[in-house]
Amino acid sequence: KTVALDIAQLKARASGIELLGSELGKKPISLSLSLNLAQGQAHTAGLAKVASDAAQINLRGQLALEPLALQLEGQLQRLPIHAIELYFGEALNIDLLKLDASYSGKFQLAQTPAGLQVKLAGDAVLEELQTTLRGAALAASSGGVAGDELLNWRALNVKSLAVDMTPGAPLKVDVGEAALTDFFARILISEQGRINLADIVKSDPSATTTPFATNSVAPRADSIPPGGIKSTQNPPPGNAPEPIINIGQVSLINGKVFFADRFIKPNYAANLSELTGRLGAFSSQPKDGTVQMAPLELRGKAEGTAQLEILGQLNPLAKPLALDITGKVRDLELAPLSPYSVKYAGHGIERGKLSVDVKYLIKPDGQLTASNNIVLNQIRFGDKVEGAPNSLPVKLAVALLADRNGVIDINLPIQGSLNDPQFSVGPIVFKLIINLVVKAITSPFSLLASAVGGGGDELSQVAFAAGSAQIPEAAKAGLDKVVKALQDRPALKMTVIGQASAEVERDGFKKERLKALVAAEKRRSLVSSGSGANATQTAAITVSDAEYPALLKEVYKRSDVTKPRNAIGLVKDIPVADMEALLLASLPVTEQAMQDLATARGVAVRDHLASKGLPSDRLFLGAAKAVGSAEKWSPRAELSLAAE
Repeated sequence: KTVALDIAQLKARASGIELLGSELGKKPISLSLSLNLAQGQAHTAGLAKVASDAAQINLRGQLALEPLALQLEGQLQRLPIHAIELYFGEALNIDLLKLDASYSGKFQLAQTPAGLQVKLAGDAVLEELQTTLRGAALAASSGGVAGDELLNWRALNVKSLAVDMTPGAPLKVDVGEAALTDFFARILISEQGRINLADIVKSDPSATTTPFATNSVAPRADSIPPGGIKSTQNPPPGNAPEPIINIGQVSLINGKVFFADRFIKPNYAANLSELTGRLGAFSSQPKDGTVQMAPLELRGKAEGTAQLEILGQLNPLAKPLALDITGKVRDLELAPLSPYSVKYAGHGIERGKLSVDVKYLIKPDGQLTASNNIVLNQIRFGDKVEGAPNSLPVKLAVALLADRNGVIDINLPIQGSLNDPQFSVGPIVFKLIINLVVKAITSPFSLLASAVGGGGDELSQVAFAAGSAQIPEAAKAGLDKVVKALQDRPALKMTVIGQASAEVERDGFKKERLKALVAAEKRRSLVSSGSGANATQTAAITVSDAEYPALLKEVYKRSDVTKPRNAIGLVKDIPVADMEALLLASLPVTEQAMQDLATARGVAVRDHLASKGLPSDRLFLGAAKAVGSAEKWSPRAELSLAAE
């Protein structure tokens, strides 16, 4: 291929030329140039006809040779940059199909003792950019094939552009206002965690990439004070001064972004559309030691349905990036996010919607503080995916986290430093979500307790007195919290498993058994006397301290225990304590008795939960457990949760 340009209507003029004299080359020469330029074909005879919409060049100015100084002003209209792409295209991994450049303003070039000085001031427009992927490498890293679109836009308008490149001084760039309209970008994260746009310009093949990191961080809160953030930037190493860049308002109009993530297996893709917004003025230089923040507004759609909004303050030229923004996404369909859920949880998403409110604060020292409020509505996971790298019981997690309306509302705080090469925000968010799911599985009652005002894993156990199946009053308060949480989570079912241990509860069981015998004796006497018979059917029997000795004596008389006798063989009267000791010693503690005690505890807890309004079809009695000698075990019933 060759570069072919057709030039027509060429007019050039130079005046004020002196060929002799001591001022030769020092006196400026007046110049003017105008022509039409179009991309053409290589010819051997004549020029092709120049189209009416060809590029136009109109320049005028002065030239001095000693020292070299050139001053021009005028207009360059619709220069076909793509026509000379062969001169610089080898440095790119893309094909530049079309790009028209226009400029109106001044250009100055001067030779100084320190080197060549270049200045320009005017307005510039880059129009009709069309680029496609070239070669297998960038095509693969961009999730497409050679020839797919990469970056396109209708127009990039830059007004009041001023550039000053003076030897020994920092590069200065000022932009009064910029607007990008009708743009498209294909953005892909590779399997190594590298963004494809970083590969547009060819780089050293020996350069390495840094994949995403997934370290966790601790939560923290902060805010940006009015007027900006105090800068803690250190001067760059070496002698090269940092460029001074000042940008006025930047407008984005009707943009589209195709995003694909190959770092996730299976792969994920999403489309952002109708992106419109603006970014206020910002600078690379702090003012009075303060990084100036530009107001940001950006709105659009995700996947064609979800509303996207980003508001706040931003300075993209700060090093590292400085921002304080809030973002909102409303009603994003979750089914397309199945690749993420398969990778991290082992289950695809059948349906559901996502709404997100995020707030991100990055200070100039690289410190990040973020909150991610995530609301999942009616999310439903599919069956386990065979071969997935992880597998979590997410259905139980959803049942635990979702309220009676099927809504999960969670907040994930993030804090860390962007200066840490192992810190990456996106993977941390997903890791926090997975950690929350794991907590839902390993500590479900902690999540339930947080939803009803306190408590923790202790709510999964109901403590009993040794040998007793009566729920203590203190334990009933915890059960009431469980009831309230379950009423708001209709997908959860409860199983109650009573436990008992002969090794731990032997003495307590005998004392409770003796109390029951004394109460039974009072019930017998009431029924036989005909007084209070109906009361014994509707209320628990209580024995007062005054009644206890006489009732215990009757139990003692009726028992088969060997009783002390006097010299003539009659049963002796003995103190209450002695009667208790003999009766307790005679009471057996069998494995069946422990099994029955464990069952009674489970029944007591189940009946209490049912009495508080939990439907019976959500309450189950598990197999009772007679526990042997167990370290740190205490008499109890255990609660477990399951999803439908």
